[in-house]
Amino acid sequence: MKSKKKSKKIYIILLVVCLLVMAGLVAGLFGYAHYMGTKTMGSRIKIFGEDVSGRSVEETAGMLADDFKKVPVTFQENGETDYQTTLGDLGYSINEKQLKQDLETLRDKRWKEGGFFPKQEDLMVAYQVERNDETFSAALTEEHFQLSTDRVDSTDAYVEYNSDQSAYVIVPETLGNHMDQAAVEAYVEEQIRPQIEGDFPKTGLNVDITSDLYRKAAVTQDAQELQEKVTTLNAALQKYKGVSVTYTFGKETQVLDNATICSWLVISDESVSVDTAQAQEYIKNLATKYNTIYRPRSFTTTGGEAITIEGNEYGYRVDQEGELTQLLADIDGGAAVTREPVYSKSGYSRNGTDDLNGSYIEVSLEQQHLWLYKNGALVTETDIVSGLPVEGRETYRGAWPIAYKASPFTLSSDVYGYDTTVTYWMPFVYGQGLHDASWQTSFGGDTYKTKGSHGCINLPPDQAKIIYETIDKGYPILLY
Repeated sequence: MKSKKKSKKIYIILLVVCLLVMAGLVAGLFGYAHYMGTKTMGSRIKIFGEDVSGRSVEETAGMLADDFKKVPVTFQENGETDYQTTLGDLGYSINEKQLKQDLETLRDKRWKEGGFFPKQEDLMVAYQVERNDETFSAALTEEHFQLSTDRVDSTDAYVEYNSDQSAYVIVPETLGNHMDQAAVEAYVEEQIRPQIEGDFPKTGLNVDITSDLYRKAAVTQDAQELQEKVTTLNAALQKYKGVSVTYTFGKETQVLDNATICSWLVISDESVSVDTAQAQEYIKNLATKYNTIYRPRSFTTTGGEAITIEGNEYGYRVDQEGELTQLLADIDGGAAVTREPVYSKSGYSRNGTDDLNGSYIEVSLEQQHLWLYKNGALVTETDIVSGLPVEGRETYRGAWPIAYKASPFTLSSDVYGYDTTVTYWMPFVYGQGLHDASWQTSFGGDTYKTKGSHGCINLPPDQAKIIYETIDKGYPILLY
């Protein structure tokens, strides 16, 4: 009996101990659950797929923030990877202070709703993405993007002369591949931020660098200034295509054609101008060919003898400087022009290099004879008396223009002491001239050797009248 009582007591003690142990375990379990639910993020919980069971709010916030920064970002350009970095290196981060607050709110809500035995959950939490602008800009400078080929600059559009088209054209701009920092920053922000806000990134991010992010040319083919420039230059070019100059030398002409003028054009990408050196050379050659004054003159006498007259002060001389000025003005005018050259000296008449053109006075001092031609026809001829063949009274030999005409006119000389009025006076050089000489009793022969003048050509009055009425100022006279 006593043994049974003892066994029963032991049983009760064991039962109490068991109950106490169980109570302790239950209390411990509930204590652990309370700790997990109020001091950590709880049990059986994932946030953005990350198991954060038993982690404190601070640990969870730190882990998520670190994971966020470690998310890789890969940049591709022209089909190749040229830059790999992370969100953190790009300056992106999570606001941990705000994240902690949201995690605490999430933890408290879950404890309140789930109690000691919350269900297993994969939750999300609000977070704020921040960006360090200085870090962001530094991480996106061009040297980070390493292409396998060299980078080249964009080139501006420009105007150039196209010889195949014979016109000015606009050469379009070209796009290089140097990166526009501002455009890259705006584009990367635009590409990345939507992927990292509200949905925690679990995999790496990819960003394609497009040609839109390259530095553009400063001047494009549509630029108004280029359009205006090409229009102006082509108008200038077109103007020259209608220019020619026909030089007249009596009935003979020499044409400076458009092809020659266009060959003088200096065509650059900025202007169209005339090479004055080539124009000057043309004028020089023109003068060489058509100048007739101040050079020995070849002449065929009435008797058919070919002679050379050295003292040649009659004829034509091109004013090369004046002609250049006029020629450049004609070319700039853009039209076909027909005219004489600009002369510094002009004769009476010409046809090509023939500056007598059939109208001249011929005097042979040896034969003491004069011939007057007009338009190729002999008007009259007569014997004469020339200057006495002594020093100071001989008639000058050479070719000169008649300086003027006067009727009547008084001839006088203090040196020789005469004062004589003549009816017809036609001077040619140095006070010598043609005039009537009623005091001469005979003309021609050797009369001049004894009754010669002071250098003038004495004429019978009737012949002086014919000559006076036939010629004009500038009429050429040739004495040999």
